[in-house]
Amino acid sequence: MKKIVKVLIPAALLSCAFTTSHAATSDGKSFSVSAGWLHIMPQGKTQGVSGSLNVTSTPVPINSPTAGFEIKDADTAALLFDYYVNDNVSLELVTGVPPKMEIDGKGTILKGISAANAGAGVDLSSLGDIGKVKAYTPALIGKYQFGTVESKFRPFVGAGIMYAHFSGFKLGSNVDSSLNSQVGASQLGLSVNKVKIDDAVAPVAVIGADFNINKDWFVTGSVTYAHLKTRAKLDIGSSTYGNSEFIQGESDIEINPIVTYLGIGYRF
Repeated sequence: MKKIVKVLIPAALLSCAFTTSHAATSDGKSFSVSAGWLHIMPQGKTQGVSGSLNVTSTPVPINSPTAGFEIKDADTAALLFDYYVNDNVSLELVTGVPPKMEIDGKGTILKGISAANAGAGVDLSSLGDIGKVKAYTPALIGKYQFGTVESKFRPFVGAGIMYAHFSGFKLGSNVDSSLNSQVGASQLGLSVNKVKIDDAVAPVAVIGADFNINKDWFVTGSVTYAHLKTRAKLDIGSSTYGNSEFIQGESDIEINPIVTYLGIGYRF
């Protein structure tokens, strides 16, 4: 969470520089809030898995360049807060309920780890959901809105920055059992002990429009793209060897979501 503060505080200070003169639109509105629904559509592809088998003092590399992890679509509720610098420029803070993102596996890992399955490895796509993780993704966006405060339909464009924080990872219920059965070496007693997904910062771009019902209420919709990439690290332990880091692996996760939003808002 400290990283979130480091990213958002400078952005907040920048916004304060605009607010010192108590900016507002020509009809006297300084702020707005909208509530609605976000649909998150990750566009990323697998980035490969690298790792090591720690049987001896010298780790044995285990790399799978065609394997990796992908994030599935998700939905969540969102709250957007806008501060109006003037009739056309605003600063927007995007928050909401952290969605639970499901992670799928693609490709084969751990090739050659056991002679019992002829070194075929583990087909990640056969494991079902690898796990779920909560994604906290506050964003600060500068927007330019076309038209005037009297316009019913007001398109806008914007750009900004997103901070992504991942927590509460929950492993899929069948992963450990499938891991042992596919490796063909159940005597190893393999289990996933630790999964960590790194925080990340991403640039975002948005396009959308407001439809003004009256001077206070409006309906808003937008499409946002975030160039978001993170890294996941995991430790697989072996009860037989008494080693909690029997296998260590890591993989980049390319998310790059397109996010649609539809909501209703109030200006004041």
